[in-house]
Amino acid sequence: MLTCLAFVLAVLPALAAEGVSGKWKMTSKTPRGERVSDITLEQTGEKLVVTSKDREGNDVKSEGTVKGTEITWTTKRTTPRGEMVIVYKGKVDGKAMSGTTELGPMGSGEWKAEKVE
Repeated sequence: MLTCLAFVLAVLPALAAEGVSGKWKMTSKTPRGERVSDITLEQTGEKLVVTSKDREGNDVKSEGTVKGTEITWTTKRTTPRGEMVIVYKGKVDGKAMSGTTELGPMGSGEWKAEKVE
């Protein structure tokens, strides 16, 4: 029994270290419609870096946090009307996550993502 416990205690930190890091397929629903995109998440402790593409195909880096099952990140985009701040908040459930999007003056939306193997 002690051997089993020692094994579990040795393996759990390695599993937790992976967290949400990896490639995800994300679907966002906004007042302007639905958009599917690929995102890459890099988690180091509670710190999160999200890489996505804008409509022109340029890399966009965003920062956020992962605390337990809570995930949040903020993206800043330049638009013809000035800078737009988008805040993603949600919950992680294994290889899936979902939540809400705050779009500033454009309202709000919902998002969901599934981890790509």
